[in-house]
Amino acid sequence: MKILCVCLSATIQRTVCFDSFSVENINRSQNWREDASGKALNAARVLNQLEPGSSVALCPVGNANAERFMVLASNDCDLYVTPIYIEGNTRECWTLLDTSKGTTTEVVTDEAHNPAHIAGAEAELKLLEFVRKYMVSFDALLFAGSRPHNWSANICARICEVAHKAGKLILADFRGEDLLGTLKVCKPEIIKINEEEFCQTFGGLLLSEEELASAISKKSEEFQNIIVVTRDCKDIFAAEKGKFYRLPVEKVDKVINTTACGDTFSAGFLHDYLLNKNIENALKAGSHCAALNAQTVVPGSLKQPNSYEN
Repeated sequence: MKILCVCLSATIQRTVCFDSFSVENINRSQNWREDASGKALNAARVLNQLEPGSSVALCPVGNANAERFMVLASNDCDLYVTPIYIEGNTRECWTLLDTSKGTTTEVVTDEAHNPAHIAGAEAELKLLEFVRKYMVSFDALLFAGSRPHNWSANICARICEVAHKAGKLILADFRGEDLLGTLKVCKPEIIKINEEEFCQTFGGLLLSEEELASAISKKSEEFQNIIVVTRDCKDIFAAEKGKFYRLPVEKVDKVINTTACGDTFSAGFLHDYLLNKNIENALKAGSHCAALNAQTVVPGSLKQPNSYEN
């Protein structure tokens, strides 16, 4: 199995652990680590843990801190990254873990969203060329994460169109106008988003459980695909060509870090679905992977790291 994971918002992610954390106070950490991250990169890491060598991550990397990002990526034995170098900085994110409360707080600096840092037509063409190259021999595209404003409004649709024309399965984990624009070009076989994103994209209003289940089923029937909606700790809702499924999330005794649980779910779901073509089994596999991730400090991982500081 070979899966290309495309991420337009690569991230240098520092995870910092505290015995306890409070605002407006000096907080001294227990330990910390840095990782090459981003939604599709997290999914790629998990895919390679499920099946070594099964995934490559393709992502833009800002020149200003590219060396730092690529060192983190090359030091990660479960991550294989093909970079597209652009102007500006790769964005940075701090994850603050309060071990006494079991809480996760994220702080993101979106340098890539600075309109002064335009990706440019050359970078977009290079990205699309790599997608075409990989799609020849890969089985699926996992495209996840937000589109920074320095990329063209139609880039998500163009990337998915390349995979669609190659006859490859697509899992789309993005939202809003980018998803609606993509649906005009092709229908991803799997759409995986969270509850808020689904409502914002297809209606704009928060729905009751009954209304949400009905809306997911109707959209899945309309698109003749699979739609999976994660809902934090609540039951997962999904539909396949109109048939509705509901699955309780797998329980975790001690939560360490909830960052990238959704990305880990996507990886587990897609890997199992490609193997078995059974949505119920894939939902269980995704939920299990997300539960494992919640018990690790690494964003998007099924296992604890050997060390904290990088």
